[in-house]
Amino acid sequence: MTALPIATRGRRPQDSRARLLAAARNLFVERGYHATRPQDISREAGLGHGTFYLHFADKQACFLAFVDEARAELDATLSRHREGMSDLAASVRASLEAIYAYGEANPGVLVTAMNDAGVIAAEQATSETLIDKWARDWAGTLLTLSPAGASVSEEDARVIGAAIVGIIHQGSSYAQRHGSAPASAIEVLTRLIVKALT
Repeated sequence: MTALPIATRGRRPQDSRARLLAAARNLFVERGYHATRPQDISREAGLGHGTFYLHFADKQACFLAFVDEARAELDATLSRHREGMSDLAASVRASLEAIYAYGEANPGVLVTAMNDAGVIAAEQATSETLIDKWARDWAGTLLTLSPAGASVSEEDARVIGAAIVGIIHQGSSYAQRHGSAPASAIEVLTRLIVKALT
């Protein structure tokens, strides 16, 4: 038996983890958290069932890794769209455009990561949820770009940030179900959020 070159041996665990995460992403989006089993993820990835447990303690850990990956991707998209923004309305609009662009490029990922995060018990979660991260980001926008931010405590800003996440999630879901054009939904949500923050 010929040994693998060192470079190949060093990459294999990351390759199998990446394959498992890609398979998990597809299945969580397609079936949801409850209907996806670790053995389904392994099979979808073309790997043995035992390989799953080399990378993840259980399905919950795999789901949290999927959410972390989606969060990092969304963060990168948001950063690109909001770069150099110092105006509240422009920042809100750019954020919404980034969210819609990410959602279009990754169908079902945000909805799955946001809706199914509730299946993970808060005391067992090892990382910040997508909703919590997003709420914290909106709180930061309120505190730094909104005239109202000067009179709001950090704790209140986070509550307001969570409310904005709810507005975006529910408003976007409604608009999509009823066939509203993304540009129209972005415009309405931008006006609503800017008005609320000022």
